[in-house]
Amino acid sequence: MSEPKFDYKYLISRFEPSGFILSEIPDLVRDELAESLNSIHDGSPTMDSRLKGHLEKQYALPLTENVKYYTESLSVEYMKHLHVEEAYRYRDKQVEDFKLRSLWVNYQKKYDFNPPHNHAGAFSFVIWVQIPYELEEELNKYNANGPEASLFAFRYTSFLGGQITKFLPLDKTWEWKMAFFPAGLHHSVNPFYTSDEYRISISGNIFLANDPQGEKMEAEQYAK
Repeated sequence: MSEPKFDYKYLISRFEPSGFILSEIPDLVRDELAESLNSIHDGSPTMDSRLKGHLEKQYALPLTENVKYYTESLSVEYMKHLHVEEAYRYRDKQVEDFKLRSLWVNYQKKYDFNPPHNHAGAFSFVIWVQIPYELEEELNKYNANGPEASLFAFRYTSFLGGQITKFLPLDKTWEWKMAFFPAGLHHSVNPFYTSDEYRISISGNIFLANDPQGEKMEAEQYAK
């Protein structure tokens, strides 16, 4: 019997979220952020009442020119290469349609953590500035089943209803790298144990330009 010949016509439907952008921070953006970090003092506006993190030091950072353009343009880059169902409404937007509305720095010391949470807006990001430990030492700290010490995690629901966790193995090679992702994606940061220095990260939220919630949040954050 000869094999039948079919005219195959079908579409592939993917259930899982499409992921995040991992970006090296350009020098111009890095220089602006470093200058903003150097200007922080004890009287700088804090973000303690607005954030989920169990941290003592969380400060607002200024929305500088290169930081704004780079992060806003990544919103467009995300939609070029990755597609999340809830973000389809952004697919025809241009850079000027997105606005960075809030930016802050987290100083995380030993045993501090950031519980599972998500952000407001269209897209969010985290930039790791300083990671003060060796990952192997962290993971060997406890003889645990599934070591997770010090790791950053994305969490999402599978199409079968289970929870999937994507861990990022943060070490010194992640310094001045950024994870850029949909704001609604839940994420968390586990504590580290082997260093007395700060783990320093910068985060921000990007809204559609005409989103009144984003305008309100920006006004409140930079009121002082």
